[in-house]
Amino acid sequence: MSRNQGVKASGHLDRAGELARESLREARRSVQALRPQALEEKQLSEALKDLIEKMTRGTTVHAEFTLQGEQQKLPPEWEANLLRIGQEVLTNVLRHARASAFEVQLVFDSRDIRLTLRDDGCGFDPQRRREGFGLQGMRERAEGMGGQLSIESTKGKGTRISIVIPLATASEPEAA
Repeated sequence: MSRNQGVKASGHLDRAGELARESLREARRSVQALRPQALEEKQLSEALKDLIEKMTRGTTVHAEFTLQGEQQKLPPEWEANLLRIGQEVLTNVLRHARASAFEVQLVFDSRDIRLTLRDDGCGFDPQRRREGFGLQGMRERAEGMGGQLSIESTKGKGTRISIVIPLATASEPEAA
């Protein structure tokens, strides 16, 4: 009888291992599906530049993108997060800021990556509680990459949002 239990247990373990492997494959497919298509075809800098051009086409906002340093390969999640942050900031600029200029600077240096997004719009009080989740989502994305997000804004003087991510965190293994 104990021999039958061993065979049954072995069969259950084999099936559990098979299910775990299939679940992992499915999770990987889901994560890939979340990656923006623009990043499948282009580097982060090109994807950001194209996004900015498309979103400001036909508007009164003059947009400018600059890349400094040699672009480095980043974890796919980081590239997606940085692109999404850029998209969220630009959406806010177009909806709320009444800006005429929008500047984006992506800097790669030996220690960190910096993404700075600046507009000359009406500004806002960053300390005031907001209904939406845009700013909080951006902050969480930055912190999830081991970085920091800072917001500088003054009513009537525009807004500057900066994300700084230490490159050392790009090579650290992710926690399971």
